[in-house]
Amino acid sequence: MVSMSNPFEIINSRLDSIEELVQRALHGNAPEPPEELGGLELAQAVTRLSKARIYSLVSERAIPHAKRGNKLYFNRADLLAWIAAGKRGNGQEKGR
Repeated sequence: MVSMSNPFEIINSRLDSIEELVQRALHGNAPEPPEELGGLELAQAVTRLSKARIYSLVSERAIPHAKRGNKLYFNRADLLAWIAAGKRGNGQEKGR
């Protein structure tokens, strides 16, 4: 236990705490952020598609989503993975 009468011990104790926090941050021990779930607004922000186009993709079951009752839910990570899966080559592969 640190004696609170010596200011140097207080400073040293705080410095140790700061060093520990920095080490945790550098080594990636920070907690992962929770998955971001949202509605149509999230899907629009991530995909930059119109509401009508998103509804169309949902009806075709072409976009990852969940439905509870009358509400649509989208997961940001799932949408980003869906976009990445649709990437095409840069056109240099043609003719090979």
